[in-house]
Amino acid sequence: MKRYWLVSLMLISMPVWAILPFTATPAEQAMCNARIYSRLDRSNPNAMHMHHYCDGLRFIDRAFAAIGNKRERQYYLERSIAGFDYVLRATQESFSMRGEVHVGKARALKLMDRKAEAVVEFNNALRYKFDSPDVFLALADHYRDTGDRQRALEMATEGLKHNPNSKGLKRRYTEFGGKLPYPEAVDKTMLAEESKEEINPEVKPEAVTGEISGQAKDADEPMAPTPPAEPAKIGTPKNPYCRFCPD
Repeated sequence: MKRYWLVSLMLISMPVWAILPFTATPAEQAMCNARIYSRLDRSNPNAMHMHHYCDGLRFIDRAFAAIGNKRERQYYLERSIAGFDYVLRATQESFSMRGEVHVGKARALKLMDRKAEAVVEFNNALRYKFDSPDVFLALADHYRDTGDRQRALEMATEGLKHNPNSKGLKRRYTEFGGKLPYPEAVDKTMLAEESKEEINPEVKPEAVTGEISGQAKDADEPMAPTPPAEPAKIGTPKNPYCRFCPD
C-alpha cells in the first residue's frame, strides 16, 4: 500500500508532457481566418503556402498556454519557427505578407531568448508594408524593450493610421508620448496601389543602358547612302574604260 502511494506521489510530481495534436483546433482555425485568410488574396500564387503561417501563429499561442512546462513550450516554439521558415522559403521576395511572417518568427525567437536573431527578423520585416495591428504591436513592443521609445512611438503611430480602432495601439501611442488626437487613418486603397507599384516598379526606357541598347539606338538612326563604286580604270590614258581601244 505504501508503495502504491509512493508511486502515485511520484507521478503527480512529474511535469505534464501532453502535446496537443498537430491539427488546428476550431479556435485556432477561427484565429487564422481572422488574422490571415480574411485578408489573403487567393489569386496570388504565394497564398497557397500561408497555412504554414497559420501553423506558426497558433503554435506561438500554444507556447504561451504552456508557459509552466519548459519542454512543451520549447516544442511549440520550434514548430512555430518551422512554419514561419517554410513560408519564407516558399514565397517570393515581393510577397507583401512576408513582413508579418518575419515578425512572427521574431516573436518566437524572442520567447526562446534568442534575442539577437529576433532583432534580425524584426529588421527584415521593415522592408515590407503591412497593415496588421498585431505586427505593429509586436514592433512597438520590440523597440520599447530595446529602449528606443521614439521608434516605438513611430510604430504605434503608423499602426493607428492603418488600424484606427485598435485599443492596444491607442494605449501604446499614449504610453510612448503620443499627443491627442490620434493619427488620421490612411486610405487603404491608396496603400494597396503603392504596394503594387513598389513590387512591380516601372522601368523607364532611358534607364536602360549598355551595349545592347546602344546598338538598338544606332539601328534606328537613318544610314547615309553608300556612294556607287567607281569602275576600275583598265584602258589607255585617253580612254581608261576601253582595254583594247587604240591610243
